[in-house]
Amino acid sequence: MAWLNPAAAGLALAVLVPLAAQAESWSYQRLVEAFEQRGFRVLGSHPRCAERGLYGLYLRESRRIVVCPRGNLNDTLLHEGWHAVQSRCLRGRPHLGEEELRRGLSRRDQRDLARLYGEGRWQREAEARVMARRDPAAYIRLVDELCAAPVPPPAPAPPQGAPQGQAVKRTGS
Repeated sequence: MAWLNPAAAGLALAVLVPLAAQAESWSYQRLVEAFEQRGFRVLGSHPRCAERGLYGLYLRESRRIVVCPRGNLNDTLLHEGWHAVQSRCLRGRPHLGEEELRRGLSRRDQRDLARLYGEGRWQREAEARVMARRDPAAYIRLVDELCAAPVPPPAPAPPQGAPQGQAVKRTGS
């Protein structure tokens, strides 16, 4: 009987592990640290956690991600963390197209989203569900890419002939 090379066994296992289980490859604490290193605060409780069926939320005004103590904490953190990316980095623009979202959602997810969210919120919620299933390392790299601080543009040069130290009157809005 031939023995499988450990590297080949690892590769075979990686191919067989479903995508939804990849979030489990990082500890919850490691995910918390990754978000906190990027300027977010992760909280384990909030008064709204008393609401039935609420697993977490993103508090936009304070860069806080709340993960209620129920369900899969990793999945909730990645889901709510993606809402943080949508708000802070994408400024409400979608990252994934509708076709990619539909491919990434189970039929149950699609039914739940259609039932729970109107057209205006479907895209955001669907994208957060799909992104929460991504490999955490790739997810965090994408967060870094999308949330990199933009380099401010250089200050415009004063118009020719404008006196230094005086404002130039602009018309229009």
